Amino acid sequence: MTIPIDPETGEIQVRPFADVLRDLGRAVVIDEAAVQLQQLATTVKETGKKGRMVLTVEIQPMKGNESALMVHAKTDLKLPSSEPIGGVFFPDQHGNLLRDDPRQIAIPLREITRPHTEKDLKQA
Repeated sequence: MTIPIDPETGEIQVRPFADVLRDLGRAVVIDEAAVQLQQLATTVKETGKKGRMVLTVEIQPMKGNESALMVHAKTDLKLPSSEPIGGVFFPDQHGNLLRDDPRQIAIPLREITRPHTEKDLKQA
């Protein structure tokens, strides 16, 4: 195995990681990762909570060809969750959820309006 070395500097030449991801699956992995990263940033900003994106690269020998390697990559996205929205409900006899307690008697209330007179109004 030969290691590519720059003849002028003697430094080992390393292929950029992004180039490998771009070649993997016709750039599907790197494109999906970019979209997920944007989604993560937007959700973190909206919720004010942290999230996580993990890029996993797995390399294994290719069966039947000892000079080739199989490279697999995937992203796992953990978006921050928003607070659950809750409310108080009461079940009726059939299990339907209602805002008012069906066991309580409804009191028929009505609004009474009265005309305002000059006497009711205070002057500043």
